[in-house]
Amino acid sequence: TPLFFFRSPPASIEMGLSGVVATDSLTLSDRKGIVYDSFHVRRTAMAAVKGTIEVTKNINKYKQYLNNANISVDTKGRDGMKAAIQLPADFCIDEDGIVVDVFRAKKSQDHMSLERIEAFVPPEKRCKCSKKDCLFPSCRQRYEEIMEDAAAMLYFGGD
Repeated sequence: TPLFFFRSPPASIEMGLSGVVATDSLTLSDRKGIVYDSFHVRRTAMAAVKGTIEVTKNINKYKQYLNNANISVDTKGRDGMKAAIQLPADFCIDEDGIVVDVFRAKKSQDHMSLERIEAFVPPEKRCKCSKKDCLFPSCRQRYEEIMEDAAAMLYFGGD
């Protein structure tokens, strides 16, 4: 079962996940950064500045994810300021509690690639939806293969 920890307050996480139904994962608030600290994940004010510049320069790309009310709540107080400069980190931890893959961001927008995450998931538990807009690369690839096969079956040649 995937666990997701965010430095945001629970209300902000709930608002960010509104409409998302995920019965096979758990999302938790780590407001004080206990999980981040236990994995020695860095904080840096420069990353927060660079992240702000990136979002400002590419506002159209990010505007659907921004909520000004959340931003003011997320950065409120001492824990909020620490959260604002927290660099992301992604860990793939197996059933035995062993960290088998780690990604430590250098910029606030960085995260582990979906290819790496998918490679971590046991083959029998991977998504097999084969949809065009699936997050997982193998589903999108299967979709393309299905479309190519379908096009080949429809093409009979001739003028």
